[in-house]
Amino acid sequence: MARTTLNIDHDALNRARQVYATDSPSVAVNAALREVVRRAELEGFDAVRDVELDLDHDRLRAWRDGRA
Repeated sequence: MARTTLNIDHDALNRARQVYATDSPSVAVNAALREVVRRAELEGFDAVRDVELDLDHDRLRAWRDGRA
C-alpha cells in the first residue's frame, strides 16, 4: 500500500471512524473508498432491476437442464 499525503475533512474522517468502528484513520478511509467503489459498480444493476422475465418453473428447469 502506498503512503499519500491528503487534506482530509476531520469531521468526516471522525464520522467514518465511528461508522467503521475503528481508531485507525487508514482503516476508515480505505473502508469508505471500497464502499464508494462497491456502490458505483452496483449502479449499473439499477437499469435492469425492473426488467420482467417471462419465465416459469418449467422454462427454468428446461434451461437449467440444457433443454431450452
